[in-house]
Amino acid sequence: MDQFDSLLHIAEKLLGPNGCPWDQKQTFLSLQPYVLEEAHEVIEAVDADDDRKMIEELGDLLCTIVFYGKLAEKSGRFSIEEIVTTIKEKLVRRHPHVFGEVKVEDADDVVKNWEKIKAEEKKEAAKQQSVLDGLPPTLPTLIRAQKILRRILRSGSGLLGEAAGPASEKQIGDELLKLVQQAEENGIDAESAFRRSLARIEDTFRKQENV
Repeated sequence: MDQFDSLLHIAEKLLGPNGCPWDQKQTFLSLQPYVLEEAHEVIEAVDADDDRKMIEELGDLLCTIVFYGKLAEKSGRFSIEEIVTTIKEKLVRRHPHVFGEVKVEDADDVVKNWEKIKAEEKKEAAKQQSVLDGLPPTLPTLIRAQKILRRILRSGSGLLGEAAGPASEKQIGDELLKLVQQAEENGIDAESAFRRSLARIEDTFRKQENV
């Protein structure tokens, strides 16, 4: 795509000998905050349903990815081509119902297959011992909690008890707000309390896996 090639050229020029002094000083570590910041700004634009902002913020996020790739090329670690090839191969590998012979009934089957293939890949790559392995510890607690609970539910362990029942997005949001309010009224840090509860259920599940 011509526009993408042009973006790569701009990044190369910015990082080159006659480029931008600020850009030239960047490292893998120094760019980390910008990945998070741009990702959150994409989310904000989507929540606002603002097409112009989505285009702008997605472009900013893409820019950080391109800069990571160009920094890696500059130091001889890996290339933009490897990034693109890796995600391309992953998409094909994790969609055997589209690119292979696997049959699925619905979106739930797709997700189950995706998680199964992902788990097999992780086990091969890092000798994964638990279905909970592979989740970045730096994920926001609420996102990490939902991913952990999803995996526990799909394991069929019964640890979480009976299904909580149907609920709307508004109901869930309102309940979360009430819990945060209750924490505030009782002098409890909601984030810490939630993180500790999540750690306890994660520990219990891991022990159950090893029985």
